[in-house]
Order: sequence, then C-alpha cells, then structure tokens
Amino acid sequence: MMPEAPKIISATRPTMRLTKAAPALSLILILLAAAACTAENPSKVEVSKSVEAASGILQTTMGAYSFLPTTCAVYVEDGVNDIEVQGSGTAPDGEVFFFELSSTANAMTVGLGVDGPFVTPEREFTAGRVTSQEFSLVVTGAVISADNLALVDEQGRPVDSDASLRITCP
Repeated sequence: MMPEAPKIISATRPTMRLTKAAPALSLILILLAAAACTAENPSKVEVSKSVEAASGILQTTMGAYSFLPTTCAVYVEDGVNDIEVQGSGTAPDGEVFFFELSSTANAMTVGLGVDGPFVTPEREFTAGRVTSQEFSLVVTGAVISADNLALVDEQGRPVDSDASLRITCP
C-alpha cells in the first residue's frame, strides 16, 4: 500500500471580495448606530456637524481673536455642561493661533503661532482654575459665552483681566 501524499495547507488567508455596495452598507450601519445612540437620550448630546455657521471671538484689550470652531461639543449630565471647543483662528495682528476650551478642566488656551492641535506653541495665553482664576460658561441655545476671563501668558504674567468669549456652535 502506498503512503498517502501529504496535504498542502495554504498559509495565506482567504481574500474577501467586497462589492460596491459594501462601503455604502457600512456607512448606513454607522449612521443607524449613531441614530440609536442619540435616540436613547436625544437631549444629552449636541455635537457640531457643520462648521460653516460656527464662529468664535475672544475679545481682549489687545483686540478680537477670531476663530472657527472645528470641534464644538456640549454634553449635559445631571444638569451640568461638559463643553469642549477647538479651532484655529487669527489674532488681531494677523498671527495664527489655535484655541482650546474645556469646561471640565475649567481651562482655555490660545496657542499663538500654531494652527492645529497637538503642537506645543512657544507663546500662549490661558485662563482657568489652574493658571489664573476660575471662570463660568453660559450656554444659551447654540451660543457659549464667558465674561471676566483673566488671561495670563506662558510665564503666568497677566495679559488681560477682563476678556470675554462668545462661541456659536451650529
């Protein structure tokens, strides 16, 4: 009797062939999942989907720092707002900056000379509990505002003791 020939097992994985409908189906499933999440509690999450109507102005004694919020999220839990805003803009002198606001950290940062996240600016000014003084945010519809912001530079030196902030999220 002859020995049986060894079976060859392929080390390659079988390839999956996707039809043109697969990406569309994936998108539909993602949208349905997102709709289900917000349907559970529609009043809790408001996230900006369009940046066209969004705007932000930090009014200081040095002038208006205008920016376009690209992230503008307000989450309400037990009547407390969790607000996160980010966006790039232009200082009164034309310099670019990146704006960041976090209500949970009670922190606002304007990174001068940079126009995106995850870049450490050489110069900045900040406001908030840790760097200057705590501030309060007021949310009215799509508008987030704060008055009496005490701004300090990267060395902790006062920049402005009465700045104001107004952000419109779409």
